[in-house]
Amino acid sequence: MTAEKWIILGVSISLVLFFVIRLFFDIIWNKRLEKFQKKHNIFVNKDKNNFFAKRLYGLVVSGFVLAIVSASMVIVAPTPIDYESEYTVQAVESENKLNEVIKTANENFQDNYRGELDNMTPEASMGEKEDTTAERDYIGTNVQVEGVDEADIVKTDGNSIYYATRYTNKIRIFDISLDHKITVKEELDLDNLYTDSLYLTETQLIVIGYTYNYRPYDFKEAQDCHIWGYYSYTGAVYIYNRETLELDYSLETDTNFYQHRLIEDSLFLVSNKSIQDESIAPVFSEYKNGNEETYALDYNNIYYFSNMPIYNMTVITGINLNTYEVKSEGYLGGVNFIYASYNSIYTVNNFYDYNSKTNEYINYTHIVKYEIDIENAEAKYVAAGRVKGYISDQYWMDEYNDYFRVVTTTWGNIKNRLFVLQVNNDTKELEVVGSITENLGKEGESVKSVRFNEDVVYVVTFKQIDPLYTIDLSVPTNPVFVSDIEELGFNTYLHKWGEKGLVGFGFSADEEGFTNGLKISAYDTDDSTILDTYTMLYGQIGGTNSYFYSEASYNPKALMISPEKGIIAFPITGWTYNTSTDDIYEYGSWTYISEYYVFYIDFNSEKTEEIISKPIIIDQEPTSYYSGIDRGIYIDNVIYTLSYSQILSFDLETRKILETILLPNEYDQE
Repeated sequence: MTAEKWIILGVSISLVLFFVIRLFFDIIWNKRLEKFQKKHNIFVNKDKNNFFAKRLYGLVVSGFVLAIVSASMVIVAPTPIDYESEYTVQAVESENKLNEVIKTANENFQDNYRGELDNMTPEASMGEKEDTTAERDYIGTNVQVEGVDEADIVKTDGNSIYYATRYTNKIRIFDISLDHKITVKEELDLDNLYTDSLYLTETQLIVIGYTYNYRPYDFKEAQDCHIWGYYSYTGAVYIYNRETLELDYSLETDTNFYQHRLIEDSLFLVSNKSIQDESIAPVFSEYKNGNEETYALDYNNIYYFSNMPIYNMTVITGINLNTYEVKSEGYLGGVNFIYASYNSIYTVNNFYDYNSKTNEYINYTHIVKYEIDIENAEAKYVAAGRVKGYISDQYWMDEYNDYFRVVTTTWGNIKNRLFVLQVNNDTKELEVVGSITENLGKEGESVKSVRFNEDVVYVVTFKQIDPLYTIDLSVPTNPVFVSDIEELGFNTYLHKWGEKGLVGFGFSADEEGFTNGLKISAYDTDDSTILDTYTMLYGQIGGTNSYFYSEASYNPKALMISPEKGIIAFPITGWTYNTSTDDIYEYGSWTYISEYYVFYIDFNSEKTEEIISKPIIIDQEPTSYYSGIDRGIYIDNVIYTLSYSQILSFDLETRKILETILLPNEYDQE
């Protein structure tokens, strides 16, 4: 209950007490007066009923006011979650109530929900971590928040490499000796589990994936359907003993594990659940200690917001990796992206809402904050809020000193905004306490990349020219523009580099705004200047006139990056059409080229044009089928590149290939 409501309640109680005390003293003094009149033979003609009616009038009225105030303030909460705000969450309690809530919510919203943005980026990542079995110097996967691990298709502890190839249901495992020799171990067959998400602990290999289940339509309930059936996801978490590769634990569910984070010994999973399924309540199947158990999430653990369209359900699940205790809660509404810190998880959902006053549809982002208990692997609802615009990347969000910062943009009539939000502990609402809603980007420019760094945020917008904006957030309630840098092209990713350096990776462009290749740029954030840029134009890969792309342009996990070692590296995959009969490949066929570019960054270089080194290019053997390098791993000054067809080791000191191992695949077998 808010402070204002407590004041109103206190005043009402005081009024009742005042009239009660007044009536009590009136009765006492009236008795004394009657005794005095009787003693002195004084007769007064009065109506006692009228006397008490007047005295009770104030008491009755004040009592009635108190009853109304109390009734309006007392909320009978079906669960301990009891928040009063525009974003109140309540438990559904039963299946009937759940169906009623979904029906009512969606009737209140027009069929204007934009749906979830295409998630182009495979899940990923593991930060640098000290190994306990051998002192190995290695670079882990690029993560957003230090100490908050993200999944990736490749994981390493410096001694072994685990690789989930994209086209097989297998995990390839390689041991790396101290003299850099690669030993190909037995593959881990996942049967019908598809995956591209791995985590690694000291003793566990955690595989997160999904299975496809064919589900025929029930034509009794869907007379208008002309499709015989469809495939649905079953999300799965398999945890293996790293030493024996035996399955220790598994959790399967009818939700799709959308995003997840590993913090110490707790795994937090955020998933989407279709409300079109026969069973709306999420169902879990656990395998633990040789036993299997299937259960549905209790309706008392499913909540809804009073002001949101409901087209699916967000399920937050925590798994304690020591005890395999599982805790889950469901919240009606979708999720597009998450941001996770050491203390909190934020989910964001992009949607449209219709404004009847302006007769227009407006982009909104619904933000929900959950506090996480790492020891018990539990996430609890804290507050919710909404801001105008949508986000399309987890890096557009950040938390610092209990403030949540987010950058949004819009479709159509493009408008970019920055919001700073804080939890109102009385209303349990994420309130906007600071913002920039004008001049963030020139006309028609949308946001391309964002990077928060404590009290500063860097924002890149683009249409023809890339302005890189620096914004001071040291006073959260008053964000201030510091500077902007303009260059051709735009960055899709930014990384802080030392005290005053910033490195951007993205696309180069011509003067008309058309992209013509990839680029790396180095910036001085103190002077707001571009120090150096290296451009890789289309047609330059492999010495041929070919097309190429890099997964790193849309997935930061594909970047191997370490300011401490001064390295940034990424894969490039290209293909060229064969028009020569002298080529080892047939005329009219395609040749696929895969290279790995390694750059050294040195902001202390005396020559600015040498801040970004010329690339070290590691070539894998060309193939007649797609087999691009997925990741590069740095261990003890050696780069290991991994693709579907081969693993290669390259010594950065001698600049020579040490070893190439071809891997079995279905194309070679044909």
